[in-house]
Amino acid sequence: MNSGAYRPWLIERGSLTKRLQAKTRRFRVKPLFVLDGLPYLDESILLGLVPHHQALLRDVILMDDQRPLVFAHSVLPHASLRGVWRGLSRLGSQPLGAALFADPRVLRTPLQYKKICQHHVLYQALAQQLDQMPSFLWARRSTFILKSAYKHQTIMVTEIFLPAVLDLK
Repeated sequence: MNSGAYRPWLIERGSLTKRLQAKTRRFRVKPLFVLDGLPYLDESILLGLVPHHQALLRDVILMDDQRPLVFAHSVLPHASLRGVWRGLSRLGSQPLGAALFADPRVLRTPLQYKKICQHHVLYQALAQQLDQMPSFLWARRSTFILKSAYKHQTIMVTEIFLPAVLDLK
């Protein structure tokens, strides 16, 4: 399947959380983990982190009741968890998107898109959580930048769209 059916979801520049909340009966965030760990090398490079430097990693599944819709992987450098973003490390089942889009000082970089297959590390992480997986999934990634007294704080969010998201009208 090409990206055509997923295109409206992939190119959405506004809050994915808000869009999902409007289209689902019972939106919820299912936390998988929040821990200090090593970002993937491409994530470290894009965030300007020193390779092998730990960051806070957060993986969640955005759900409609028990139906998984989107897998979200976030990289939050420790240097960015200051000021108004200090509480991002303790979101639990609260959506990260709500916090990011609530602050007009937050800028979003252009979205990057990718078809991920079974060999991709994020596909594999998601496959551990779900019983059935298609042979590939569509993902997008962007960086959020907060211009603040702490210079520029950045975090990266990757969202992988699951087939059930296409059922939302």
